[in-house]
Amino acid sequence: MSERTTRRSIHPRAVLDKILVDPILGVAVLLIVFAIFAAIALPVFYAGNNLFNLLGSSITVMILAIGVTVVLISGGIDLSVGAVMALAAGAAASAMRLGAPVFLAFIAAIVVGIAAGLLNGFLVTRVGLPDFIATLSTLGFASGVLYIWTQGVPIIGYMTPEFRLVGGLQPLLGPITLPMIIAAVLALIIGWLLRSTPLGTRFFAVGSNAVAARQSGIPVRWVKTQAYIVSGTCAGIAGIILAGRNNNVPADLGTGYEIQAISAAIIGGASLMGGRGRVLGAVLGALTLALAINIINLAGVPSSFQKIVIGVILLVAVGANFISDQVRAGVLRRRTAHLASRAA
Repeated sequence: MSERTTRRSIHPRAVLDKILVDPILGVAVLLIVFAIFAAIALPVFYAGNNLFNLLGSSITVMILAIGVTVVLISGGIDLSVGAVMALAAGAAASAMRLGAPVFLAFIAAIVVGIAAGLLNGFLVTRVGLPDFIATLSTLGFASGVLYIWTQGVPIIGYMTPEFRLVGGLQPLLGPITLPMIIAAVLALIIGWLLRSTPLGTRFFAVGSNAVAARQSGIPVRWVKTQAYIVSGTCAGIAGIILAGRNNNVPADLGTGYEIQAISAAIIGGASLMGGRGRVLGAVLGALTLALAINIINLAGVPSSFQKIVIGVILLVAVGANFISDQVRAGVLRRRTAHLASRAA
């Protein structure tokens, strides 16, 4: 009996089901496959500090993806994160250029992010706009404000040694940079928020079934607004880091980042239908995207192909999420049938 049980536990179908049911395992496998391919096809991939440079380049998308994951869990979507990040970067850079200390620049950027989150929450929960339309409107508003503010001329002349440290241009300890530490701390905090607090439980409840959550006494409107505030705060933090990393803030700084952030969140297992997602998945999803783009650059493929690759990976991720939902439902049905047969 024990031998039969052991054989069943290592059956290939059981292993495949486990990978498909748990999105974290799926994206981890994809990440490993990409890394092996890079090692075989591009030996330069492991040369020098390329791996740390890859990690550093993924931090901005990673932080945005963490915030987007919270919104997806609550049943929404946030298309404004790239534009909000750019506007927050402009606020931080302008504060620094006026001579403000770094912590005030941080506060200015985060206030911009929180304000954008409140605006998104208001448009969705009070005005009644669909999440897609509401956040698309905020995207246009934030982009327009930054363009009018800068008159199309990049913001420069704000860099200081402290801001170089914030942007990761100055290492903190060996190859470790401050943005890496910020991303790790943020991931731990929001992971704890989702896993171990009543608010995290409410995010999942609202995303799974908003009607049932409302009938259970959960303030659905405020919970969804809080999800957008978390996403806006993450965009503000990402804006600070990107301003320090780029040395300038052009009006189109955030273009395309919203697609990468949403892609990373979905690759990491967050569901477009709500009620599912993990911070670790967002982190791995961002690393997977960064790895794919890094392989393209090292192989000498034109950068215009990056968007195509991101689009293909996003399609694969959405398909994998659909298959994962079907497999999960099948596993639950088999377990229910097995328990019923044992009870009989």
